[in-house]
Amino acid sequence: MLGPVEVEVDGRVLDLGAPKPRQVLAALALHRGRPVSLDSLVEALWGDEPPASHVVTVQGYVAGLRKVLEPQRAPRGAGTVIQTSSLGYALRLPADAIDAGLLEAAVDTAAATLRTDPQQPWTLADAPGAATLAEVAAALDEALAAWRGEPYVELGDAPALAAERHRLREVRTAAVELRELIRMHEGGSAEAARRLGSETAAHPHRERLWLLHAAALVRADRQVDALTALRRLRDTLRDDLGVDASPAVGVLETAILQQRLAGEVPAGTGGTGRPADRCRVAVVDDHPMFRMGMTGLLGSLDGLDLVGAAGDAAGARELVARGVDVVLMDLDLGGESGIELTRDLLRAHPDLKVLVMTMHEDDDHVARALEAGAAGYLLKSAEADDVQRAIRGVARGELIIGSAVARAARSRLARP
Repeated sequence: MLGPVEVEVDGRVLDLGAPKPRQVLAALALHRGRPVSLDSLVEALWGDEPPASHVVTVQGYVAGLRKVLEPQRAPRGAGTVIQTSSLGYALRLPADAIDAGLLEAAVDTAAATLRTDPQQPWTLADAPGAATLAEVAAALDEALAAWRGEPYVELGDAPALAAERHRLREVRTAAVELRELIRMHEGGSAEAARRLGSETAAHPHRERLWLLHAAALVRADRQVDALTALRRLRDTLRDDLGVDASPAVGVLETAILQQRLAGEVPAGTGGTGRPADRCRVAVVDDHPMFRMGMTGLLGSLDGLDLVGAAGDAAGARELVARGVDVVLMDLDLGGESGIELTRDLLRAHPDLKVLVMTMHEDDDHVARALEAGAAGYLLKSAEADDVQRAIRGVARGELIIGSAVARAARSRLARP
């Protein structure tokens, strides 16, 4: 029914004859085993202008369908596929014998099996085993392959049909989302991005689809395209519907700007990262009060060893020479550039990680710091927990962009 009506038995497509019998079969399939009255069939076939012999004609169509669908039925024997009762005719088939039912069952099973966080619907949480994922994916593939065009196309444009077609389209889109979620989990992000791109064009307001598309783009190393897609989603929702995007869109934008998605090993670490037991930290800042406050904070945090603090480039080089894992670097060092110092230190110590801590949140400073090799960028107003997480993150090889900086960048991206 997911396209022009078609019946297949053992791989062979049956000849259903003229358009009217096909309409009868479509009308019966639409009611999923429930009886359809003669009057309803007449209306589906001819509307308000049935022929004078419409009763006999419908009976003839049903008889012809029975010959095709039940070739072994005895003459005048009771039908098993198309059954007759006082209420009318009913198509009696298992739910999975009709492609629309197969699609719904595949989506229901997949939705019950694949668990995601509502705030991060682009990532599987507690993913089932490989065998279960393969079964779910195969069922979705089979169901999606059955979609050949407009459902129940033979039945015209009655209001009830419009609602059913809309519902089936929504089920199909859910199947696409679930299938591509599995594909992304298995590493097929480039293919998922391609498939989801055509789907988002057809569903400009379906937020989860756009979130999956953006996440697939990121995992296919297309971060700029991902941010552009999310901006387009925000603009479309605001312009067309007058609503704001959900918080999940902001969560994903932040993850993209930080160049990491929740639950994933950052690119380039090979899944190993840096040991997280102890981390040697130094502070480089020309403001004595900030150095004092930061050294006090770092000394109170578990797992961090404070090597020392410096207010200029010479002091920074001396500290790093002692052995440092992470340097907290200001960008203004009393006339000297923290960006240039970052570049020099990393050239001399390739394993060093530099976490910028500054008052500058503009894009130019962020870009220049990252180009110099900085592994993170925080504002000095960051909370103590954020500082500790950022230090741990850059030590493991992650690229960390503080939430305040990410929000500012998102705000600029959202501007017309």
